[in-house]
Amino acid sequence: MVKKVLKIIGIVLVVLLGIFLVVGLIPVSVPELPSSPNPAASYDEAIARFETAVAAEQGILMSPKSASVLMTHGQPTEKVYVLIHGWTNSPFQWVDFGQMLYDRGYNVLILRMPYHGLASGSVGELRYATPELMRDYSDDTIDIAAGLGEEVHVIGLSVGGSVASWIAQNRPDVARVMSISPMYGIGRLPKFVDYLLLNFASRAPNMSLTAPSEPQREHVYRGQSTRGVANAMLFGKSLFEQAAAGGTAVPNIIVITNDNDTTVNNRRTDELTDLWQAAGAAPVRFVFAKELGYPHNSIDRTSNPHADAVYAAMLDLLGEAPLQK
Repeated sequence: MVKKVLKIIGIVLVVLLGIFLVVGLIPVSVPELPSSPNPAASYDEAIARFETAVAAEQGILMSPKSASVLMTHGQPTEKVYVLIHGWTNSPFQWVDFGQMLYDRGYNVLILRMPYHGLASGSVGELRYATPELMRDYSDDTIDIAAGLGEEVHVIGLSVGGSVASWIAQNRPDVARVMSISPMYGIGRLPKFVDYLLLNFASRAPNMSLTAPSEPQREHVYRGQSTRGVANAMLFGKSLFEQAAAGGTAVPNIIVITNDNDTTVNNRRTDELTDLWQAAGAAPVRFVFAKELGYPHNSIDRTSNPHADAVYAAMLDLLGEAPLQK
């Protein structure tokens, strides 16, 4: 009886592995994600668009910390900084750094990504955040920012870093982009394994993977959504195809990686940066050393007790006034 059970289990495992390999080897269609810019023509129009976005958030968010944020001086400023939060997170992630930029005289926009910070608190919501929605979010964010300042400067972390990179590829009305630990591949997995996982997760039913060890925070989903991760990877894959086909729309690009980061694949980030450089751009590369021990979410004080050191490095790269000691 035991031998029969083990044989059945073995057959089931072989069949499941075969299904995974077959489904994983068939490439998914990579969407074309061209930009459709519609920039606000004035400060008042930008404020009206932001208020429309905030009105749509009423009653559907986990907490006020999940809501979109606008720090404004009541008029257009020399620069407007757009800060783009990471996957599973929300605008609160950037509030501390945003306040520093605001205190330096700039307007700051932190728009919530689609299906983030919802009242369900379920990471499974991210299965609906398709690459097309992420493209539309990217355009909408820059369209609002266009009315808030003379120059638009964009900073994004993780999948927010991928969004920032899409903006660098597609929006010539942006002056500068900083992409921090962008997500184009998982951890340190070989590219072929990423390929299998993307194809499989894009077709299989969504699985919401919990993370019991992750602290409970009212603005962050815990765990990951398999379809959500596939959406983010597919968004990045489309960006790679754009970069391979031509140069960037934004010449002033800063790319930051973290050698201690095991969440995203830094090799893929280097590959995209190389594509930009080969097309004539001159991206600035900056690396946080592994010895610093920074987590993937390096910019959030709730995750990194040394976030101020990260802020100091960012301000220096941006040419902004340093932190006050």
